[in-house]
Amino acid sequence: MEYRSLGSTGLQVSVIGLGALEVGRPWGIRGEGDTGQPPSESEAIEFLNHVLDSGINFIDTAAAYWTSEERIGKALSSRRDEFILATKWGEWCDESGSVYDYSPEATWKFLEESLRKLRTDVIDVYQIHSAPLEVIQRGDALAEMQKAREQGKVRFLGCSCGEREALAAIEYGGFDTIQISYSLLDLTMEERVLPAASNSGVGVIVKDGLAAGRLTQKVQRLGEEHTELKHRVEVFRDLAGVWGMSLPEMALRFVRANPAVSTIIVGTRSRIHLAENLRAAEGASLSEEQMATLRRYLSAPQEA
Repeated sequence: MEYRSLGSTGLQVSVIGLGALEVGRPWGIRGEGDTGQPPSESEAIEFLNHVLDSGINFIDTAAAYWTSEERIGKALSSRRDEFILATKWGEWCDESGSVYDYSPEATWKFLEESLRKLRTDVIDVYQIHSAPLEVIQRGDALAEMQKAREQGKVRFLGCSCGEREALAAIEYGGFDTIQISYSLLDLTMEERVLPAASNSGVGVIVKDGLAAGRLTQKVQRLGEEHTELKHRVEVFRDLAGVWGMSLPEMALRFVRANPAVSTIIVGTRSRIHLAENLRAAEGASLSEEQMATLRRYLSAPQEA
């Protein structure tokens, strides 16, 4: 496993982390034999311990991920010193949908509940979930998070956000990390956000490195309205096959190649998929020739 610096925090994180959404909440592109339902509690506990045993030391969850925080707390509280724990606040979700509250008061309500469920005294990275631009600009949520840090309840502060929000968080300061989407199917963050984060010492947590399952075999489960997407992914799959790797492995190696990226959190509840993801963290990165080939395709997808 490769470990990288999480910005200027001093933390060393596994380049492949676990996005723990699927551990506690239904998710994913559904298909025959795959209902998208989370594992049972006993299966989740076994899986989470296997994650740590595999060399992953960064786990990201959220209050909105149903039973994810509780299961992490139950499974791993006795191994708390073996991993870096990140969670998110501001969104609450159940079967009826999501409710958002980014008020200063909510900062503490979410925090105390997360600490209780996670069975820990401190959260390593505390993040605003899907942070709106106005919340970052207003600064009152960040001020409360800073108070929580002063009290020793959290160590570092971050936000999960889009491009404008990420740039604002970096510009205004106070955030140690940003969590952003970045993949072969979404290069939005490459031009401005990743260089800005690197220059400012802000750690980059990448989500959706597999484009929410679209850079896996699951893309074939999508309907006819996604024909163009399927064609693009087929080209990627063919390239990966020529290079002797799976499509997910190639996709994650592409993200890993950017030095601004600290860790790629990949959501899964499957040991098989986890092993495939971990192969992207082992061995050599994509060669310059392979990266150039991918770049040519990405710059002119209509010619593929």
